[in-house]
Amino acid sequence: MKDTNKVIIRCTGCGAANRIPDDRIGMAAKCGKCHEPLQASSNHTDREETYKMRCHQCGAKNRIPASKLEAGPKCGKCAELLQTEELFAPQPIMVTDANFDSHILKSPLPVLMWAWAPW
Repeated sequence: MKDTNKVIIRCTGCGAANRIPDDRIGMAAKCGKCHEPLQASSNHTDREETYKMRCHQCGAKNRIPASKLEAGPKCGKCAELLQTEELFAPQPIMVTDANFDSHILKSPLPVLMWAWAPW
């Protein structure tokens, strides 16, 4: 089943969060808890691009808005500064025994590694 994008709209009556599919915005919708009519915000289509990356310290997944990449975002779990400069690092990166842990095992991004040996 294909998952559609959903918008979370808070009910003005009870404050409950309601997930509304994008294709249903603008139609009559009611709160699932108190059945009051929901009013969609006008900025739901102006979504900002986000980047997902793992914390190098605790491994927690973090979603970072594009506008806050250079503002020194912190991990939501351990409050460690996230290494966002790795999102735009030039490719490829030379990996050795000395930096294998920091570049591969603790990488906040997925890694594609090519290994070569002279023998």
